[in-house]
Amino acid sequence: MIDFTDGTQVAKAIQYTNVNPDLTRDGVIKHLETAAAYGFDAAMIAPVWVPLGKEILAGTGVRVASTLNFPMANDTLAMKLAALRELAAAGADEFDFPPNPGLLIGGDIGQYSEELSEVTRVAHEEGLVLKAMLEFGYLNEEQKIIATRLAYAAGIDWVKQSSGWGKGGCAATVEDVALLKANIEAPCRVKVSGKVNSLEKMKAMFEAGAELVGTSSAPEIVDGLVGDADAY
Repeated sequence: MIDFTDGTQVAKAIQYTNVNPDLTRDGVIKHLETAAAYGFDAAMIAPVWVPLGKEILAGTGVRVASTLNFPMANDTLAMKLAALRELAAAGADEFDFPPNPGLLIGGDIGQYSEELSEVTRVAHEEGLVLKAMLEFGYLNEEQKIIATRLAYAAGIDWVKQSSGWGKGGCAATVEDVALLKANIEAPCRVKVSGKVNSLEKMKAMFEAGAELVGTSSAPEIVDGLVGDADAY
């Protein structure tokens, strides 16, 4: 558990996120400069901006994180792997991706597991850390457990209850974080996203078992303020 009275430790447990489709180059630069100024763990940005992120964050210690097949999750596996290799070539350090929830919900467990395993295999071959956004907003309790266990079995580095976006992107809860934690073992770890917009909320998630948070409210959290309730 980090010391929540130490802003430096808090910042290093946050991935500052802005993957909005209407984000401009100037907006990305501002986002990256803010990430560097605060010393966040990573700046989470859309794939198109990864080379710019590597350029601006060089030497800062802030990692460049991005997304794969987000938010729809339903590209073919071959498309996902091709995009993953392109993401690695662009210089990303890590990425978050949603395995296709429709496969799990429909009972296509073998295909769901294959996607997790293959994305993990290629990511690790390329030297990337990966996090599975399990989109709990689509799933019932049993499906949440299955998704978490399958992600862990595939060798995922981090499991995450949600992207915080759209129908499947539910707000973070301590119950969901505890479920994730209960169904994995080290070295797999828990990241959380979805309406974590204050230091108090972040602390509650960490007490339940999270070790990393992705949020657009990162500066507000470190500064002891409350971010936009409608943001992710």
